[in-house]
Amino acid sequence: MSTQHTPAVIYKEPELFYEAKIREEILKRYNIAFEVFMAEQYSRIHYSELMDDSTDESFASKQRLISWINDNTKGKEVRAGILTRYKIEHPEHFENGIWQARYFSYFVHYAKGLLTDETFVKKKEIADEFAKSFKNEQWYWQAVAVLGAKLLEYLYDMNALQTDIAKAYVRQIKLSRQLLKSIGRIMGRVAKNYGENYGYDNIEEVKEAILEIRQNIEEAFKQQMRMSYEIFKSQKEYQIYLAYRKIIKNDILEIYRENLKLPKPSFSVQENKLNQLEAGCLN
Repeated sequence: MSTQHTPAVIYKEPELFYEAKIREEILKRYNIAFEVFMAEQYSRIHYSELMDDSTDESFASKQRLISWINDNTKGKEVRAGILTRYKIEHPEHFENGIWQARYFSYFVHYAKGLLTDETFVKKKEIADEFAKSFKNEQWYWQAVAVLGAKLLEYLYDMNALQTDIAKAYVRQIKLSRQLLKSIGRIMGRVAKNYGENYGYDNIEEVKEAILEIRQNIEEAFKQQMRMSYEIFKSQKEYQIYLAYRKIIKNDILEIYRENLKLPKPSFSVQENKLNQLEAGCLN
């Protein structure tokens, strides 16, 4: 990534020195703001919490979206998904292995371009389905959420995140999933052993009781996440995020508006829309 020349001393080129320092600080703040935004808005245990497949059968499903985000392996052939292609095609978005989160809205636009490109998804019907889906506002915001969640987890696994808040969120999500998976296996064995030892007459009641226990444990994990949100609000990273939150949401909103080629709304209308979107994301 090309960087602006920064004079080593002030007295020789004071204006250039200060401009470079200001630019550096602004980019740092945007990186923090975007990454914390993604972590707070999109960190969920299940992707179904971000995208509801029951919205409309004519739109691309959550599973189809995720299948193109991820790599796909068939035999010895690997089809690079959106995440892998993005990292390969945009090394300038990484500095010393760390992703520069200010490029998130670009990533959303990049992903939209691939998903609506017949040469990437292989079939015109699939590209058309995604093109139609991106024009639906509810589907669009849900897809952005899934893209953001998958990107965060992908970057976490590469140790490419930079904010403590994002790292903590993703770490907690991954740990919760692992624990729930382990609990699920244990409970499956309990149900099986119960049936073998005591008969299957009451097995449905046993399964329902086990399911309720699992749901209670999962709700405890989610409550812990909500408590984390409150704790993080006092941190400097979170305060920086708050200062840029509406700018970030507006930028992502413009990608959707570009789909429809709509005129820009008045400030009051747009402000109200962003507040509604924010409330929906945090509920």
